[in-house]
Amino acid sequence: MESGNRRKYYRARIALPISWEVLDDEEKAVVEKGLGVTLLKKGCLPSPIDEYLADAPPGSEEKRIYRCLQLVNNKLNFIIDHLMGSWDERRPMDDLIEISGSGLKFITGDPLSVGDMLRMNLVMPDSFHYQMELLAEAVRVEPEKDHYLVAASIKAIDEESRDAIVQAVFRRQRQEIRVDRDSPDDEEEA
Repeated sequence: MESGNRRKYYRARIALPISWEVLDDEEKAVVEKGLGVTLLKKGCLPSPIDEYLADAPPGSEEKRIYRCLQLVNNKLNFIIDHLMGSWDERRPMDDLIEISGSGLKFITGDPLSVGDMLRMNLVMPDSFHYQMELLAEAVRVEPEKDHYLVAASIKAIDEESRDAIVQAVFRRQRQEIRVDRDSPDDEEEA
């Protein structure tokens, strides 16, 4: 039985703040060679907490503690990045409106072109990663009244971040199913 979804990953409408910048030609060439993950901050130096977490026995109290420390560490990194200006120098936060493990759509006031390669940072409050960095290519840019709707394909992301996105999509889908199921309109039609 075919589900009708021809995508590798399911997608959901999730409102999240994002920040982005267009990569220069040299960085774009690195991504096109399939080495984009080397441009991500997380690829540079692993956190000691991440290393301890990887070594902790599954389901243990130790693993839960390291998960909590990882969340606090990621939130502190986000605050430090904001204070140091690394986000503010890019541009104001835009609105992410749809995401999956392989792509996203967002609204921006700045014009982009199809083929632009973007370094993107997004904040996922419901994730242990909290702040994620990824590289994406603009595959569709639609001008609207006072903004642009941009569809982008993810070209480089660490797998833990991709897993966090997929989990967020599934949580959102479960939430929508519950709302639809509990909707009073269904009871009136019956």
